[in-house]
Amino acid sequence: MSINTNTKHPEEKRIGELKHLLEVVERAKQMWQTTFDAIRDPVAIISDGFDIERANLAIARTANLDIKEMIGKKCYRVFAGRTKICDGCPLINALDDNRSLSTKLGNQIHKRDFEASAFPYPGGEAKSSAAVVHYRDITEERRLQQELIQQEKMAAIGMLAGGVAHEINNPLGGILAFTQLIMRELKDGDPLKADLSEIEHAAVRCKKIVADLLDFSRASSGKEKQWLDVNLLIEKIVPFVKAELKSYNVELQLNLGKNLPSVYGDANRLQQVFLNLLTNACQAMDKGGKLSVTTHGNNMNVNVEVKDTGCGITSDNMFKIFDPFFTTKQPGKGTGLGLSISYRIVKEHDGTIEVESEPGRGSVFTVCLPVVKNDR
Repeated sequence: MSINTNTKHPEEKRIGELKHLLEVVERAKQMWQTTFDAIRDPVAIISDGFDIERANLAIARTANLDIKEMIGKKCYRVFAGRTKICDGCPLINALDDNRSLSTKLGNQIHKRDFEASAFPYPGGEAKSSAAVVHYRDITEERRLQQELIQQEKMAAIGMLAGGVAHEINNPLGGILAFTQLIMRELKDGDPLKADLSEIEHAAVRCKKIVADLLDFSRASSGKEKQWLDVNLLIEKIVPFVKAELKSYNVELQLNLGKNLPSVYGDANRLQQVFLNLLTNACQAMDKGGKLSVTTHGNNMNVNVEVKDTGCGITSDNMFKIFDPFFTTKQPGKGTGLGLSISYRIVKEHDGTIEVESEPGRGSVFTVCLPVVKNDR
C-alpha cells in the first residue's frame, strides 16, 4: 500500500489560494496606482467633505507638496492654497445629481486657470459620497484664445481705422490751413486770434490722432527690415524720454545684456514700441518712481523688460490694455492707440508682448523678439 505524500491538507491549499489572490490584488493595485500616477493632469478622489482620499503625483507636483501630506486634507487648502472652497467647484453638484460635471475655475489655483471635472465614484443608483476630480490646466489655451481674438479684432479695427483716417485727413488739413491763413491776416491783439489758436491746436491734435490711425492700420512691407542691435535701439530713444523722466521725477536704470544676438526687424517701428512703453511707464508714475529697462537673450529670443513702480493695472483692465482707444488716462492725455500700435508692430516681427501688473506696485511689460529670420 502506497501513500501519496504530495496531497496537501485542505487548509494549506486554501491558504495558498488566498496568498495567490493577494498577490493578484497587490499587482492590480500597483498597476492601478502606476496608471493613476502616469496621468499628467492632477487627479484625485475627493469626498463630499472635500477631503482628498487618493491623489496622483501630478496633483502633488502642482501643489508643490509631498503627496503624503495631502491625503485626508481639504482639497481647497492643500491643492488650491485657499481658505475656502473654490468658486464654481463642481464636486457637490456632481454628487447631488449623480452625474459628471465640468466647470472652469478661473485663476484660483496657484494663479493658473483650471477646468475641473467631477465624476461620482463609484457611481450607480445610490448617491455617491466621493468623486474622481480631474483638473486640466487651460492657462495656455486661454492665453492663445485671447491672442487670437485680439489679432482678429486688431485686423478688423485696422481696416476700419485706415478708411476713416483717409476720409477725414483731407478736410482736417483744409481746416488747419485756412485757420493758419486767417491768423496771419489778423493783427496782434485781435480777440479772434486766441479763438483761432485754439482751433489750430485742436486740428493739430486731430492730425496726430489720424496719423496714429494710419500707422495702426498700415502693415509693414518688410522692405525696411534689417539685422538690428536691440541695445542700440534702446540707447537711441533714451534722449527722447528725458523730458518725461524729468517732468515725472522718474529715475531710469538701463540693464542692457552683453553680447545679445541681433534681431531682424524695422528699426523705426521697434523704436516706436520701446518709446511707447517708456512713455507710458513714466506717465504711470505721476508721483515719481523708478523705471528700469532690462535686456537679455539666448540663441532663440531677445527679451526687453520695461518695469515701473507706478500705479499698476487692475485685473479688470488687464485684458483691455491692447484694445484700440482704451485708456485710463485723463482726457487729452492719450488716445489709447500707443499699446495697440505696439502690439501690432511686435506681432509683425513674429514676437510677443506680455504684461504683469499689480495695482499700486507697478507693471512689467516684456517684449520677446525672435533672433531667427522668418521668410514669410
